[in-house]
Amino acid sequence: MSVVRRMLLRFVIVCLLFAGGLAAQDLEVIAVHFGNPEYAKVLSQEDYPGFTFYTTDGSSYRYREEQALVMKSPNYLEGYYGEVPEKMGFSANYTREKGTPAPYVRGVIYLVGTNGVITAQTSAGQKFNETNFSEIYYEDFEILKKAVKNLKKGKVATPLKDKDRVYFKSTPAGEREPYKKSVVDKEGKGLVGWYVPEVTVYDAEGKEHKLNQLTEGKNCMLVFYTMDAVHYVEASRKDGTILKEWDEVMPVNRAKEMKQATQNPEDPKAMLTSWAKTMGQSVSGTYDEYSSVLYFAKMLKSNYK
Repeated sequence: MSVVRRMLLRFVIVCLLFAGGLAAQDLEVIAVHFGNPEYAKVLSQEDYPGFTFYTTDGSSYRYREEQALVMKSPNYLEGYYGEVPEKMGFSANYTREKGTPAPYVRGVIYLVGTNGVITAQTSAGQKFNETNFSEIYYEDFEILKKAVKNLKKGKVATPLKDKDRVYFKSTPAGEREPYKKSVVDKEGKGLVGWYVPEVTVYDAEGKEHKLNQLTEGKNCMLVFYTMDAVHYVEASRKDGTILKEWDEVMPVNRAKEMKQATQNPEDPKAMLTSWAKTMGQSVSGTYDEYSSVLYFAKMLKSNYK
């Protein structure tokens, strides 16, 4: 065999090994809770093996306008505001149509390749509810399942040019976006093709991390979720004046509470305590509703085989 042919053969082998290494890489799941970090503690993290959990500083808020008999366009776009949702593309401007309900109310999932570029994401209208919103649920699931398999094969997204990575929002971070003249994500592209933005998150010990550094050089599933922890702000539909602000009650994992209580049936006090914790949430199912994005991610990860 000639020297040239031997060198060519070695080059091919190296390329195959490199591609095989990328394909064999595991899919890392990073789950980031946004809103009051205290609410993150209610999640049963043991239900999501292999997930790494982080929190944000809790400064985000969810804006909406009061209901009125005579409806008209809101004064400002409704949805999430603050550095994290605005930088990560699940804020009010990322609705596909102005005047519709707030986008990404239950969270969002991004798939990130080894080059740090977002290759797919769930849509603004995704409720992560397989029963009541099956069409949206399965459409998103199939798109992300295909992207997951591509990541395993070492296929990554081509980054958008700098001029194409532009945020829609015109007002400073945290300020409401006026409805008139506002720009929204009509094509529903979100941040696909973007490098993961630099966002500060915190681990269980409170240590700071940069999200783009955590995902660097890895195949990642990036999950943003909230346990209904985002501060609510409601304004007048007449002129946008703030009328009230509040925080929702922390969700309760009813199944876990009742299981713990029944482990000692001779202790009626424990049963009563668990019942009291879950009272008022038996119908709304707040815990299941807000953790559904994590279950969706868990099911997606099972396709990375």
